[in-house]
Amino acid sequence: MYPNQKEDAKLWMEFLDGNQGALSRIYLANINDLYAFGCKFSIDRSLIKDCIQDLFITLLQTHTKLSPTDNVKAYLFTSLKRKIIRETIRSSRFEQVMERGDYRFEVGFEKLDTQAFEHDNYSKKTLAVRSAIESLTSRQKEALYLRFYFGLSHKEIAEVLHLEEQSSRSLISRAVKKIRNVMRSDKKRISNFLYFLLAQTL
Repeated sequence: MYPNQKEDAKLWMEFLDGNQGALSRIYLANINDLYAFGCKFSIDRSLIKDCIQDLFITLLQTHTKLSPTDNVKAYLFTSLKRKIIRETIRSSRFEQVMERGDYRFEVGFEKLDTQAFEHDNYSKKTLAVRSAIESLTSRQKEALYLRFYFGLSHKEIAEVLHLEEQSSRSLISRAVKKIRNVMRSDKKRISNFLYFLLAQTL
């Protein structure tokens, strides 16, 4: 469960009941996370902003057809991801690409100063973990980002990735195993380390 999940779910119900102001509050509470998430799929920042705007316009236009959800952030992530990917590929290939996970998702380590990490053992391990993450598939990177930065549950991640919950767990487990082989550390330390590292890529 992410920090504002209960509040988002309450606002979502108010929005479905016709309170447009509730959607504005959902927007303000999630806009930064949506933009950060969208940036992992495209370097076109204008496209990302347009897709976010389009997403909320669509929600306003279709609110009478929407269903209650207790995972608002997962719903928004899923909808935004679909819009961005649909804009960047042929619509005829959209569902195939979504099913295969064959799309771009870049963590963004190129923004960090590599030279600043080259001198002590801890920093060298940081570089090794970065390298391990960069070698993962786009879907694995996305799953790690959703899990360790945004704190989404396996069920919520499965919804965003269009997977069964068990498949989501396996995907993350394989990715973490690869990182653990580099860090040689316990799960809690790896979780904290991944949050620290991913937070620097925004």
